[in-house]
Amino acid sequence: MTTGLKERAYSRYDAAADRTGAPDLEYVLGLFTDYQGYYQGFQKQCEDDEQYYFNRHKVPVPEVGMDATYPATAQSIINIATDHVDVNNITIDVPSSLRARERAERLKKFYQGFWASVKDPVLRTVVRHAFLYGIGFVKVMFATDLWPKAPTIDQFDSEEEYKHALADFMDRRAIAFPFILRNVSPKNLLWDDSVVSREWCIEFYQRDARDIQKRYPHWIRSTSGGGLTSWIEYWDTRWCGYIADRQWVWGPYEHGYGFVPYKPLLPANSLNWDVGNPTERYQGLLTLIRSLLSAEARLVTTYEAILKQVGWRTVDFHGSKQAVDAVINDYQLFGSKNWVPAGVEVKASPYIQPPQELLQLLNIVQTMIEEATFPNVIRGVRPRGVSSGFGVSVLAGMGRIRFQGVADGTARMIEEVNRAVAMLVENKIRDRVTVYGRSRVHSFDQSIGPDDIKGMYENHVTMKAEAPEEREREALLGKTLHQAGIISLYEAQRRAGIVNPFEEQILMGAESLMSQPALQAKMASLAAEGVGLLDQLAQAVDASGEGIGGDNAGQFVAGQAQLPRPGEAAIQRRRLESVFPGAFRHRTARSPHRDSERRWHGTTIRR
Repeated sequence: MTTGLKERAYSRYDAAADRTGAPDLEYVLGLFTDYQGYYQGFQKQCEDDEQYYFNRHKVPVPEVGMDATYPATAQSIINIATDHVDVNNITIDVPSSLRARERAERLKKFYQGFWASVKDPVLRTVVRHAFLYGIGFVKVMFATDLWPKAPTIDQFDSEEEYKHALADFMDRRAIAFPFILRNVSPKNLLWDDSVVSREWCIEFYQRDARDIQKRYPHWIRSTSGGGLTSWIEYWDTRWCGYIADRQWVWGPYEHGYGFVPYKPLLPANSLNWDVGNPTERYQGLLTLIRSLLSAEARLVTTYEAILKQVGWRTVDFHGSKQAVDAVINDYQLFGSKNWVPAGVEVKASPYIQPPQELLQLLNIVQTMIEEATFPNVIRGVRPRGVSSGFGVSVLAGMGRIRFQGVADGTARMIEEVNRAVAMLVENKIRDRVTVYGRSRVHSFDQSIGPDDIKGMYENHVTMKAEAPEEREREALLGKTLHQAGIISLYEAQRRAGIVNPFEEQILMGAESLMSQPALQAKMASLAAEGVGLLDQLAQAVDASGEGIGGDNAGQFVAGQAQLPRPGEAAIQRRRLESVFPGAFRHRTARSPHRDSERRWHGTTIRR
């Protein structure tokens, strides 16, 4: 059935592919209807996975006095898997020839600064979607409202006002980030599923009619009042438009991007990734273990129900009905004294021993869940029989291989997003854009324009599913291999996670040069001359008559620490004179050499 719907949708698309005008409403709505049937099974599968992720699935329980117990296993599986894909450590490289290496470095820095400027958890969310649904999408758009428009001279009364407005415009553009990255759930998306290329995408959901009316006043709803109404966004390689309640409210217009803005994350965790039924190609971690998750919740609920009967044990009354009725309603179980009339006997209810088979079966189910997802050692649980930390780390590293498919898919998606951003700069913005790489690793700003791109969209991204301690071990291994002469310093730094080893080596060389004692002494001397410190010292010598520091005068060497403050000797002398009169009378006589030349460390000083 789905194959027929797909073929009919393809025929509809092929029949409209040769036209040069904008897509009409009938074509878009027909495409939407056909592919809703094609993706219906996959969307139902996504809904079922969400029920288990949010613990909304049904667990059979006794009708009286029992509540279902929901272990957080499903959500824990998805969240732990998401944590082990390191989206904060992206290695980007732009291949180039020797002549174009400088341009490649600018593009590489621009991509790094772009991802450092994205503050929303877009990558983390799309990774979670990939683990839950088996596929994820990121929407890349040009933020027109965030990109300042250039002023024209006709808008101002004088040329001076136009110059001020132009300068303000350039300042605002230098700090503007005119890109939007947004997550789109696969439940709310229909996309071209052809093998050749992805030519169109349709995003749909329910939206508040009042919000649509405020943003698009010309829109007239078929039914009066508020409430939710259908909303469709159509995008292809050339056209885009918005449809509300089966009516165009915006567009269709030529967007000028040169690409479809929806970029997929494909983990490729099935037999095929480009052909076949979507329900078989896109499967998350919970899809095949939903029955095991239900069994786990059912067993836990059953075991808890039995324990509740033991913990809240009831009593049985034996005797005639008349005698029992007289005491049963007033009988208190906890912390009370009860009067039991003659002919009535109170006994505890029969005790039910929880069967050990429940725990054994629960252990089997949890082991099967572990085998179908990833080992518990990744969660931080020490496995049986392993005592050393190295053994646990090795097992954890082997277990994280399960996540490498999503890590590779994320890297390919980031490459497509980088390509899309470069195309936006070249095709849509057509001006220089500046990004700022302010993070724990990077601190730079980089500007690129259409002349830096010129159709060069190729880039390579590397990501790993690893823990911080594994990266530390890889860095130590690179250091050891470099010291042994097996690999170069460049390769060792790259293994340590340094994105630009050449730039790092330049900084290391500069720091080594700055640490030389001779250079430090020279810099201190130049700094002293720059602030006029030598002149102040010379004036202090003249004021004191003997120099600063008494017998140590003339011992100043530029660059030495703890220099006396100018004039301090004269100040101290006056203080002691007030306490001990006549202490310095033998120095009050004018020195015969007072007006002669004084030499201070090779500097001639004249009064």
